[in-house]
Amino acid sequence: MNPPILIEKFLGWTLPKELKEPILGDLSEEFLTLKIENPYWANYWYTRQAISTGLQFLTKTKRGLMMFVFSMFFFFTSILIAMIWGGELFMFINIPSFAIFLPPTILFTIAVTSKNTFFQAFQLFVNGTTDYGLIQLKSAKHLFSSMGNIGLLVGLVAVFIGVITIGLVYDEGKYPLAKALTVSILTLFYAVILKVICYVAEAKIQFKIINLAS
Repeated sequence: MNPPILIEKFLGWTLPKELKEPILGDLSEEFLTLKIENPYWANYWYTRQAISTGLQFLTKTKRGLMMFVFSMFFFFTSILIAMIWGGELFMFINIPSFAIFLPPTILFTIAVTSKNTFFQAFQLFVNGTTDYGLIQLKSAKHLFSSMGNIGLLVGLVAVFIGVITIGLVYDEGKYPLAKALTVSILTLFYAVILKVICYVAEAKIQFKIINLAS
């Protein structure tokens, strides 16, 4: 019977690199001693000690992450309040919109980097930057930059589809302005699609350059 794996991982995640091995080792030894007499008490003791120690180091080793989480919480809270003031909250929740936006963004991002880099970038963001090399940091930066830009471009494509649809609905020969608007938006729509393709290709080549630099 080993220490609770999730609790152990949490403690290891919060500890500074130089203290990780000695603290985990000491707690593990004490756990093994207590386990002989009472396994349930050993689990309780280890969990309490690990969480208490981890929380002490959390604000020191993960200060940047904690600040980011707080900033994101404040940002999304502000958006939520604005949505509520603007009308029905569920007006802003639309599954088809997520289906159009999110999967292509993720797939394009993996296409311009790699699946390993995709997951590693998020691990790097959560764990901090001290355990990673310069090439890994550059790759993660490139991934997040590409993902943000690709998501924005995919969102623009969806907006143009909506505007074009509106223009076509009102274009019955009675609304020449709607027809002219539709033609102009279609031109930009094609250009943005080309931009998506070119940007994905550019990001892929840039990722290869980063790895060749190693």
